Amino acid sequence: MDEVKQLRIDLHRLTTELIGKCAYCLMISSNVEYKTPIYCTKFTGALNPTCVDVATCLSCQEYKNAVIS
Repeated sequence: MDEVKQLRIDLHRLTTELIGKCAYCLMISSNVEYKTPIYCTKFTGALNPTCVDVATCLSCQEYKNAVIS
């Protein structure tokens, strides 16, 4: 497997583990090539999630308030 693709897959897996429990994160796309893979409801509400990139999600820092079980 191409090293760059493997790095993208690893980064996607780590990102999913880090922000996957955020209360505003509705879904994270499994497509590693997608530029805005995170469906966020923080600013638009649960009925109309917006797609954001990883940098936007991490800068919000709401994932830090998630309950880790």
